[in-house]
Amino acid sequence: MTIATNVTFDDMDGFNALIDFVKSHAVQRRYSKGESLVLNNSDVGFVLEGSVCVYYKGNGKFIDNAFYGMPIMEHNKTTKKHPFYYRIESDAVIAVLPTERIFDNKSTHRPHHAMVFLSLIHTIFEKLAFVYETRHGGNGYHVVKELIELYHHETHVTQGLASYILKRTYLSNSYVFKIIATLKKNKYIEMENARLVRIIKPLPDKI
Repeated sequence: MTIATNVTFDDMDGFNALIDFVKSHAVQRRYSKGESLVLNNSDVGFVLEGSVCVYYKGNGKFIDNAFYGMPIMEHNKTTKKHPFYYRIESDAVIAVLPTERIFDNKSTHRPHHAMVFLSLIHTIFEKLAFVYETRHGGNGYHVVKELIELYHHETHVTQGLASYILKRTYLSNSYVFKIIATLKKNKYIEMENARLVRIIKPLPDKI
């Protein structure tokens, strides 16, 4: 299973079994755009539908989109110190249940659910941190290249390309506009009304 942060999670059978368990034991709630999750410190939510995005607490910068089945824990002691927060970007369905239900040993299947859950949480936080550090401390052009490709594959994006990139990085306006103009001039991308229409040919590794 490849998720939004380019994570490959190996135990697909375990993941699917965990989500099946969640669907049958959790309360599914529909959230509206901009609504707070309001999860208790003992609860975990699993994204089932809609768009939920992950942001960095320190500066409010976008990190990535939540993926189907992604667990969200805002105040739990395991996660309250992590540097990310979540925001509902479009109507979403989230299954919420007490975290202890996943660790309940009354069922022979629960211990495996717990291991999959912990592995998933660890993998998500590790990769989100990697994505953030890469975008905010790496090669500027590589960051822009990555985000152009991400923009190209997003289905619900409403921003112009430059705004989309600037929202997710510390790069300057002039730098981002210069790269976009160069790529457009050299016929790597097609733009219309500040939006990316298509990637004409694979973006170069450097410009």
